[in-house]
Amino acid sequence: MVTLNCGALLFDLDGVLLDSNDFYEAQWAVWAQERGISFEHIQDVHHGRPVVETIQIVAPHLDSILEAQAYKNGLAARNYRKHVRLFPGVRSLLSDLPPNRWAIATSAPRTSALQITRHVELPMPRVFVSGDDVDMGKPAPDPYLHAAMGINRQIEHCVVIEDAPAGIQSGKSAGARVIAIQTTKPRDALKEADQIVNSIADLSISMVDSQLRISCNPFRE
Repeated sequence: MVTLNCGALLFDLDGVLLDSNDFYEAQWAVWAQERGISFEHIQDVHHGRPVVETIQIVAPHLDSILEAQAYKNGLAARNYRKHVRLFPGVRSLLSDLPPNRWAIATSAPRTSALQITRHVELPMPRVFVSGDDVDMGKPAPDPYLHAAMGINRQIEHCVVIEDAPAGIQSGKSAGARVIAIQTTKPRDALKEADQIVNSIADLSISMVDSQLRISCNPFRE
C-alpha cells in the first residue's frame, strides 16, 4: 500500500471516472472514414488531447477548427451516451471528498462532457475545466493549472488522476504529482506517473490533519 498526502485531487474525466472510450471512438471512426484518415493513427494519439490538437496531428491538411466542430456536431447527433458508465468505486470516492478539494479537467468538448456526466449522474465538482475552456490543452499544463486555481489550491499541493500520456505530461509539467490508472493505455505508456494503479477502485481517500490522504494499491500484473 502506498500513501500520498495532498491538498486536493484533480481528475481527468474519460478513462478515469467514466468508462466512455467507446462513445468517443465511435465518432472518431465515423469522422475518419468520411475523410479517408487512418483511425488507427487517431487511436494512438487522441487520448487526453483536445479535438483540435488531435486533428492537427492526424490530418494537418484539414482545417482543424472546422473539422473539430464537425466532430462535436457528430457527437451531439448520435446517442452513444447509453454506452457510458461510471467506473466501479467512483461515486463513493467522490462522495467522500469536500467540495473545495477536487476538480475535473478534461480535454472533451464541454457540451458533450456535461451531457455525459448528467446522463450517468456523476457528482459534479465546483470547478469543471473542459477542452473548450483553455487556450492550450493537454499535454500543456494549462488545464490542471486552471483547475487548481479554480479551487484556490497551489498546484504543487495537488495530485492529478490520469489515464493517458498527454494527461500525465500535463499534470507533471504543471507541477502536480500524478497517479495513473491503467484503463486506456498499457503500463509502459504511463511510466512518467508517480504511481500506477489498475483502477479507480484501488484508491481510498481519508482526511488527516486537514490534508487528503490517498491510499492506493500499486499496479498488479
